[in-house]
Amino acid sequence: MNVLEENIAEFKTDFPKSWSFLWSPEDAEKISEEHKDQIYFLNKKGTEIVKEYLNSSKMLGYSTGTDWSPFTKDYFKTENKFQVYENCDSEIKKWLYNLGIPFDKYVFVDSDNSGQAIMLTWKMVIKYWEGMFWDTDLTIFDGSLNWALYYYHESQLFFGKDNIFDQEAEYDKNLEQNKLLNEIKNRINNI
Repeated sequence: MNVLEENIAEFKTDFPKSWSFLWSPEDAEKISEEHKDQIYFLNKKGTEIVKEYLNSSKMLGYSTGTDWSPFTKDYFKTENKFQVYENCDSEIKKWLYNLGIPFDKYVFVDSDNSGQAIMLTWKMVIKYWEGMFWDTDLTIFDGSLNWALYYYHESQLFFGKDNIFDQEAEYDKNLEQNKLLNEIKNRINNI
């Protein structure tokens, strides 16, 4: 577990009173307690921290051309795509499962329809994929930044893994991330 994962739960808040990946507030209220215990919507500060952390990684760069990708060119060694289509429930769950991410691994969503960042287990991503991969671009990643799943609103999923090490870029990224992680610790200590 890294510092982001250890401390971001301090910024959890109630489930939103607006639509989210869990659909309406009434639908969200009906999910099991077991599932609720694996989903943390984050307050405004927590959402800002997750967005800043993701931005500091420089992983999103939207390459151009015929082989479009949301990821910065040469950020990941491996990239895979999946076209989301109607009635693809079993295929998409199998594809997500085969990415090899442990079910109990906590991951981050930069924001969903609610506008809030979310920390949840990979199992919940697979369970509630329909609400996530619906109409809003979003990024799902873990605290190591070694992989990311990007949903593009035109029904495409992009998965990148095994980031490529560039010493100069990595140094700049680490400086920015360490600054942000120190800010997180200071914010938590001042609560």
